[in-house]
Amino acid sequence: MRSDSADISPESGNHTQPRLRLVVVTPVYNDWESFGTLLMHLEDAFASHPVDLSVLAVDDGSDQFPPTELCNCAPNTNVRVLHLSCNLGHQRALVVALSEAYKAERFDAVVVMDADGEDRPEDVPRLVEEHLANPSDIVVARRTRRSEGPLFRALYQVYKLCFRLLIGRPIFFGNFSIIPANRVKRLLLMPELWSHLAASYLRSRIPMRTVPLVRGRRYAGASKMNLPSLVVHGLSAISVFADVLVARILLTSVGLCALSALGVLVVVAIRIFTDLAIAGWATSAVGVLLILSMQALLVSLTSSFIILSARTQIPMSLLAESQRFVHDSIVVPKKESADDRVYRYGA
Repeated sequence: MRSDSADISPESGNHTQPRLRLVVVTPVYNDWESFGTLLMHLEDAFASHPVDLSVLAVDDGSDQFPPTELCNCAPNTNVRVLHLSCNLGHQRALVVALSEAYKAERFDAVVVMDADGEDRPEDVPRLVEEHLANPSDIVVARRTRRSEGPLFRALYQVYKLCFRLLIGRPIFFGNFSIIPANRVKRLLLMPELWSHLAASYLRSRIPMRTVPLVRGRRYAGASKMNLPSLVVHGLSAISVFADVLVARILLTSVGLCALSALGVLVVVAIRIFTDLAIAGWATSAVGVLLILSMQALLVSLTSSFIILSARTQIPMSLLAESQRFVHDSIVVPKKESADDRVYRYGA
């Protein structure tokens, strides 16, 4: 839910800064050890800041129970775990968490981050500082150095290059970001958010600020991102701009048709005005050029009509649909009452 406060800057007339209500949303899949470490580091990071911190973790269909020891990790932080009925994947789990936070929480800003340590909790105050300076903009982390292996880094560069070539815009950030409260609903009304969060930031045209940050190392375990996952991730980002991609393909096809027509004229000129052409060469060359141009034009026109047909449909409401993926929700008890609370999980 959006904050009622219109100004989160220091109050005029005194030096007291209002407490910032901050919600951290993070997906977890069988990685409760890392999540517990994240809670401790988040509490340490904001120990000296005027922030009311809440954490909403979305359990993306884990087959492991969250440990009761979570209550010891962040005794001063409100922690809620949202269990999904099935595994939706990293991006969609984040969308469900954002939707539930919007409906159930009161906040000034939302921090989106991973729970495995690669998005470092000690960097969140830097995002908050930039948010306070620009309270209407989305603030994203721009990685200055990554912690993955050389193969993954190379493939990630290929993904960014393909995105820029196909869409015409650079994408230089991931999910680690902070969203102002008054921008959350605008994002949730975009059906493209279901596919890819970072690309939807670009699509939304909400002003963005970047903070250069180093990518951290995982607290425990190994990354689940492999080559197929990276390909799906890249295709999901490109799908957010499907209409832009189809328009660029159509324009490219028209250009190819123009080049083919020019090629046909050159072939005809060579055939008529010179002795360079061998028997049957002109006919074959003209036929190949015409086939290639017609195929390119047919594919692009078909894709264009598919996109235009999809635009006539009423878009999905993520705010309305997200609830059906939620199995239940628990509030992690405080340390002093941990013995009196039992986690609910399952039917």
